[in-house]
Amino acid sequence: MIGIDTNLLLRFFDPIDHPQQAAAVRELVRSQAPVFVSPIVLVEFVWTLRRKFRLDDDAIYDRLIRVAASPEFTFAEPAATARAVELYKKGPADFADYLIGELNQSAGCQKTLTFDKDAAKHPTFSLLEI
Repeated sequence: MIGIDTNLLLRFFDPIDHPQQAAAVRELVRSQAPVFVSPIVLVEFVWTLRRKFRLDDDAIYDRLIRVAASPEFTFAEPAATARAVELYKKGPADFADYLIGELNQSAGCQKTLTFDKDAAKHPTFSLLEI
């Protein structure tokens, strides 16, 4: 199995800027499937879609669903990743927050403490009061 970096995942789904790179990535992924997508790559993927490509939450969610549902990709914690994607669609927090909470829960954590009031609205989090 091989892993891919964020820039490859971006080219796989958004080939407009670099069509030759996109074609190479698609061929690589199809020939090596499934390829590993780490949680850090997913977080960077969302961050780049928001900051560089200026996509809104719905467009980002659509891309996350495509990544998560694709048989060409595999994840360290597929169930936690899928839950984080769905929570992102419904909740006020960032995708990274939901992924952190779900990965921590999968690792046996009872709660994830945070100062983020939006993340704290989800039951996997607790607001750290000072």
